[in-house]
Parts: sequence; C-alpha cells; structure tokens
Amino acid sequence: MATVTSAKQIDELWVGEPFAPVFDRSMHATLALLFAAVGLVYAGKFSITKKDLAKETLFAAVSSVTLGLAAVLTAQACGLYV
Repeated sequence: MATVTSAKQIDELWVGEPFAPVFDRSMHATLALLFAAVGLVYAGKFSITKKDLAKETLFAAVSSVTLGLAAVLTAQACGLYV
C-alpha cells in the first residue's frame, strides 16, 4: 500500500459526498443559544425539585441533552464540525 503524502492525494482517494451540516450555518449560533437557554432552565428546575425522582430524572435528562446539543452547535458555529 502506498503512503499518502499530500492533501491532493487524500482528495483523490475520497469517494464520498462533501460534508453538509444538518442546519444552515447561519442558524448554528441561534440554535446553540436556544438550546443553552432551555438546558439552563431545566438545570435550574432540577436543582430546586426535591423528593420527586420522576421529575428530577426528567429534568436532568432534558437538561443534559439540550446542553449537549448547545455545546455541539457552538462548536459548529465556530467551524469545528464534531
């Protein structure tokens, strides 16, 4: 097998389609802010809810997912596709 030594050789070996983000690039920052706000609201609800395991679990799950999406969208808004 030959050693790849240049970016041009890598481009020639690539057979797939170019990467395209799910959302338009102009929306990444807005969506990141929206998901972060929702995640922080549910994190606050989680911290003040006491002695109700079902609600605490729901709030923790929603907060975790939305804050995770906010982190990914923030990285994508900066041009780092993860």
